Amino acid sequence: MKGRHGAGRKTDTRLRSWHQRAGVAAFAFICWLAASGILLSRSTDLGFDQTDIGWPWLMALYGLHAEAPQQGYRAGTHWLASTEACTLLDGRRLAPAIAQPLGFIVAGTQLLVATPHSLVLLSADGARIDELRAPILPVANLRRIGVLDGADGSIVVQDLDAYVSRDGGDHWRAVPIEQVHWSQTAALDDTQRQQLLPYAQPRMRVEQVLIDLHSGRLFGRVGSWIITAVGVVALWLAPSGFFMWLRARRRKRLAREREAPMQLL
Repeated sequence: MKGRHGAGRKTDTRLRSWHQRAGVAAFAFICWLAASGILLSRSTDLGFDQTDIGWPWLMALYGLHAEAPQQGYRAGTHWLASTEACTLLDGRRLAPAIAQPLGFIVAGTQLLVATPHSLVLLSADGARIDELRAPILPVANLRRIGVLDGADGSIVVQDLDAYVSRDGGDHWRAVPIEQVHWSQTAALDDTQRQQLLPYAQPRMRVEQVLIDLHSGRLFGRVGSWIITAVGVVALWLAPSGFFMWLRARRRKRLAREREAPMQLL
């Protein structure tokens, strides 16, 4: 009996030791998983699904680096280009940014930028004057913008049909597309691209970073394997802890049974 009880105590001691070591090793990672899981569960409430971050060290973990666009638009002496989050006119950042610019012209003293659903009017220094949409515009969706050949100050927009205005967008009439010089993308030179570079930093949604942090994918294959190992350890901790609790309970019961006859004496 002594041999069996001694072997049992050694097993309990060894199991407890391994349980403690595994618990200590997994503690930090389990806290990491718990914290990131809580934040993910409240991601929408906290605005993480709409918030971007662009920390250089974090983007480097994703293998992303700043890269200025190759193409932009030219109109007269001005140029326009966009990065993922910014729009720049002659190297100056516009506020607010113009989403999805698809053309750029000069009409008199004003600059006009076409987007899929509007026409943005700017001053020469980039100040926003107005933004025209249908029904002021003759089309609800814009495919391109241009000027009439030989007609300074004209504005031409097209979806299916083309329309021209000579009075800043107050009145429009149909025009043959053969008479229009359309705005097109043009290659940016090295100086312009260098001006764009500080605004071309890659960005990620906070929610996506949390997902990658929670899964370990943020650290590549090694991170994924670490999370897998932590999961296996966590699965082992639960049954081993329950097994130790059962053995401790059994020892207490046997101790009480041995003490009962002695109390009767």
